[in-house]
Amino acid sequence: MNKGLINFIIGIVSVVILSLTAVQLYWVRNAVSVERLNFENKVNEAVSNVVYELEKARTLGNLNDNINSTTVITRFIKSMDSINNLLYNEMNRRDYSDNIGSLIRKSLIASELLDEMVGAGKSYDPEDLLDEKILDSLLVKEFHKKGILADFVFGVYSSSRNKMIIDKSGDFGPRMMKKSFVFTLYPGDNKQLPDYLMIYFPYETRYLLRQMDLIIFISLALILIILMVFIYVIRLILWQRRLSELKNDFINNMTHEIKTPISTISLACEALGDEEVRKNQPLSENYISVITDENKRLGGIAEKILQAATLENGDIKLKKEKIDAHQIIDHVINTIGIHVEVKDGRIIKDYRASKSMIYADRMHFTSVITNLIDNANKYTPKKPEIRITTENAGKYMKIVVEDNGIGISKENQKKIFDKLYRVPTGNIHNVKGFGLGLSYVKTIIEQHGGKVTVESELNKGSKFSVYLPYPSTI
Repeated sequence: MNKGLINFIIGIVSVVILSLTAVQLYWVRNAVSVERLNFENKVNEAVSNVVYELEKARTLGNLNDNINSTTVITRFIKSMDSINNLLYNEMNRRDYSDNIGSLIRKSLIASELLDEMVGAGKSYDPEDLLDEKILDSLLVKEFHKKGILADFVFGVYSSSRNKMIIDKSGDFGPRMMKKSFVFTLYPGDNKQLPDYLMIYFPYETRYLLRQMDLIIFISLALILIILMVFIYVIRLILWQRRLSELKNDFINNMTHEIKTPISTISLACEALGDEEVRKNQPLSENYISVITDENKRLGGIAEKILQAATLENGDIKLKKEKIDAHQIIDHVINTIGIHVEVKDGRIIKDYRASKSMIYADRMHFTSVITNLIDNANKYTPKKPEIRITTENAGKYMKIVVEDNGIGISKENQKKIFDKLYRVPTGNIHNVKGFGLGLSYVKTIIEQHGGKVTVESELNKGSKFSVYLPYPSTI
């Protein structure tokens, strides 16, 4: 899959995911708006009931005060009897247009008398009529009936006095004056400057969200799952593309590595086919030596490929035994040292470890040390100076391979132990390899119960530290 197609797919999927997320958030926002409207309707209904109860209580109080007055009762009864008789007589007459005025006057008299009995038109002081505890109790009762359990504060504002005559707002006074629910007290009085009951819910938004917590949780969970799946798929696609690039690089490197010794062997064999060359024994032996060396080189390439296959399948079977790490390192130095000397370099040994016996697989441990020293040599273009240090580090033997090469950037240090990964070498194109060495080193060391770390800086060399446990700690 080419890069352009991958970017196109990522772009399309990104737009779709963002659109779905936007729709989901828009839906949640609308749901909150509907919940808020429903909440406001419930509050209006509850407080309207409270206002009605207050007005009814005041009317009943006035009626009880006046019901004890014999004069008022007698006047009311006589007036009502007179009105009833008049209405009855007038309704039985076919022509009562002449007495309609009298009927209206009588009705007004009865209405005024009734208003007088229930206290209509009188001037009242809300502070005398309202009790904070009773008002609070009525509000809580009505709110609970409507299923409203949110915290609230309230107050009563007098327009005629231009002040709060009852204030239970606490620290929320300024906000209550701006954002509260406002209701007219005793609306039947028709005052020009009425008194207002103000209700404020300081945690309204939190309450509404808590009422919808399940819906919001499910919505956010779905959005999160979609984003996680999207990120995973994108990472998988990018990894697959990277893996494809690494595979192609590996095949190209392997083809180049194999072609070179094959070509050399072919030329040597062709030369040995010449009769004059065969007669020249030193020259023949030289060609035979070249064929032997190139054959060993092919064997090394095959061994690395087999190591990669073993790592891939997880079929590593270690044959651990007690071995002397110093002896193994010396053997590797003797084998690979000539390649360092060819570049006018040197290998410095600094054995500080008093205990050098470890419990490891001889062959794999040898390959680990070989890979580390070989890398130090390959990635040091001129006059490599490779220092090998051993130390006792608690229950581990620490082996450090340090060079003065090109170094590794911080970004690449996180990837160098990945399989098939090769550090970019800039303008240096003569560094050969398959990107398998350090991946193999890390796997083998971890199989031994140890660990490997790297410290490096560009153009200042690298330092690889291997920690292997002593036999007594295994």
